[in-house]
Amino acid sequence: CELVLTEHRSGRELRRLSLDPAQPSVTVAFEHSVLGTTVLDTYAFRPQAVLVEERFDGTGYGLPHAAGAGERLVRDGAGWRIELQRPVQPLVVRPLPTQNMRLLLGAGPLRLAELSTQAIEFRSQGCAAGTSPR
Repeated sequence: CELVLTEHRSGRELRRLSLDPAQPSVTVAFEHSVLGTTVLDTYAFRPQAVLVEERFDGTGYGLPHAAGAGERLVRDGAGWRIELQRPVQPLVVRPLPTQNMRLLLGAGPLRLAELSTQAIEFRSQGCAAGTSPR
């Protein structure tokens, strides 16, 4: 079970990373362009990407201010956490250096701008369908 990172337009493979086959998921971290605070987006692969959680500080400027149907917005220390089940197909991330876009991994962060200047597509491969973390 692995995460395959490719350049979205060209399809050029950039990296393969092992995922936990029992709960294949990744967290993408970035600095909010206006607030300057860190936003953490967690995606589960079922097998397609589903945004299951977003953690952030502050309000406004594209951040959730209320939970939608089937979502839950809760205070999380000084910040907020929204729990949701939003399919994201395809999951494409622009590796903006100014926002320090990165994958949080056990071995440390992987800075996406070091892989490519182009939009990066994330997809799982070889993971069991129907896996349901969170």
